[in-house]
Amino acid sequence: MPRPAPVTATTFPSRMPMLHLLKLLADGLRRGGRYFKMAHCGFTPMKFMHRAMSSPVPSVVQAFAIMRALADGRALTLSEVAQSCGISPSSCLGLLRTLVGEGVLSLGEGKRYALSPPWSEIAASDLDRSTRLVARARPLLERAARSWHAPIGLWRVTGRDRLQLVALGQSVAATRIHMEEGQRQPIGSGAVGRARAAAQRVGREELARRFAAVRWQRAVAFEDYAAQVAAAVAQGYGVDDGLSYAGISSIAVCLPDEAQSLCVSASVFAGSRSEAEFADLAAALVALAAEIAALDHKPSPPSRKARA
Repeated sequence: MPRPAPVTATTFPSRMPMLHLLKLLADGLRRGGRYFKMAHCGFTPMKFMHRAMSSPVPSVVQAFAIMRALADGRALTLSEVAQSCGISPSSCLGLLRTLVGEGVLSLGEGKRYALSPPWSEIAASDLDRSTRLVARARPLLERAARSWHAPIGLWRVTGRDRLQLVALGQSVAATRIHMEEGQRQPIGSGAVGRARAAAQRVGREELARRFAAVRWQRAVAFEDYAAQVAAAVAQGYGVDDGLSYAGISSIAVCLPDEAQSLCVSASVFAGSRSEAEFADLAAALVALAAEIAALDHKPSPPSRKARA
């Protein structure tokens, strides 16, 4: 059976309605899902979308946020999907109906939405990959936290506008900064927000939108925030010096991957490190981010059979 022709980036106009875009992806999957997935140097549909369009189309971004929210196999109601993705219920309902109509989602008992095959298979593959990477990163986070006497966190984007702490290495210092896995914050907040905006080269309008959604503990002007993001572009890491959380200075680095989907952070009490020590911590965090990213390309260790 001949291979189907791959869908290339030239297939996608810079501004394509979500409905047509999802049809193209669905057609590619029907013509040969495995070949479609591998034909673009390892791009999944989410990453391919990011590369194919010069600027994000909000409805497409929201559609894939919905797909990610349903990636773990759970069936969710309209209100649960809207809350998870940060989308208004009315907009979310329109997106859900469109996705059901195109066969991406199914509507089951209790008006709950779930991914339909082969979308569920692709989402599960991406979820498994992300889960494996987080699990592999934990020992590195714990090692760094013990060595640097600071909590070291791994953050991931959830929904459209939130960051979630998915793994944490706890400091062994007597006085510690309290952080908990699962905690969330606005996507523009903290050192992680600056690092991610820098890695994505976010435009001024989008940067202003993210900035406005943050409740700052210390007042900061947008121009100063934009300058801090520009500094993060130049130096390779973002810094928040007590603006998001009073008395806490944080550094964050995005993992060097295609979607800038994961960031690693270190937090210390303000004034507890000299400038040289802070710079050393930043350099070590950059190295840690690269080390964690490299784990994604290592094969899983073979399972050992128990001896009788």
